[in-house]
Amino acid sequence: MKFGLLLPNFGAIAGGETIAASARLAEALGFDSVWTTDHVLMPADMPEPYGNLIESLVALTIAATATERVQLGTSIIVMPQREPVLLAKQLAGIDVVSGGRLILGAGVGWLEQEFNYLGADYAKRGARFDEWLALMRALWNGDGAFTGESKAIDDALFAPQPPRGRGTPVWIGGNSSLAIRRAAEIADGWHPVGLTPAELGDGLAELRGLANGRAVTASLRTNIELLARGESAQGYSAPGHVPRGNAGEVVAELKAYQDAGLEYAVIWLFHESWDELEAKINLFAEEVLPQF
Repeated sequence: MKFGLLLPNFGAIAGGETIAASARLAEALGFDSVWTTDHVLMPADMPEPYGNLIESLVALTIAATATERVQLGTSIIVMPQREPVLLAKQLAGIDVVSGGRLILGAGVGWLEQEFNYLGADYAKRGARFDEWLALMRALWNGDGAFTGESKAIDDALFAPQPPRGRGTPVWIGGNSSLAIRRAAEIADGWHPVGLTPAELGDGLAELRGLANGRAVTASLRTNIELLARGESAQGYSAPGHVPRGNAGEVVAELKAYQDAGLEYAVIWLFHESWDELEAKINLFAEEVLPQF
């Protein structure tokens, strides 16, 4: 199983130095990828956890220039609320300057008020997602013309193109059956969030049934509460499913996901300071990564 690290482009310690430092540390310690989170404008009554956020592609560019090997992912870009030609250009630029390390994690979004702030059509977000992805792939392939339901381009020059062109990996975010169907039919990976191992297994069974033999990466974004050596989560309970405990307990939880079919875990390590995050990245790399 592979592991990606969610970077602190949101939260109390979000900033250029912490994004770059955590990306460099993840690369040095053997993580396969680093990821940024996307929100643009949150309602004032929803400040946590995304009210303080360095824009996702800005943060990913910082990570790209701070590293040489790790893959660079978005978890996830809310694609229908962005202008697709500009987004295609921004993503291609990151892919070019990083030497072809981009994974586009993208989804339809869930926060109607944010769509309203950005002048995007929440009701048509599913159709816009499909059209935007087709347009972006056409541009990445060097096609100078595209005609969709709401976008038409003729005789356009798009350069530079990303190294893998329309083959740039796309992972579909979301837990719904519609997200699973999109992943199975038009994407390279499925990237849900916060599922239990049983829920993940059920989703993957649905995915495989729809994919008609296509290889689709089984990934999961999950928060992890990694406790210090000597501490234990025994007797702890909380709503939802968040792997919690010392390294051994977290390994056991992640093994359950692996048994359910998980191939790629993208993790957020809870922290309140840079020193705490740095210590947890090191501990995860020392005691969890070698078990996989």
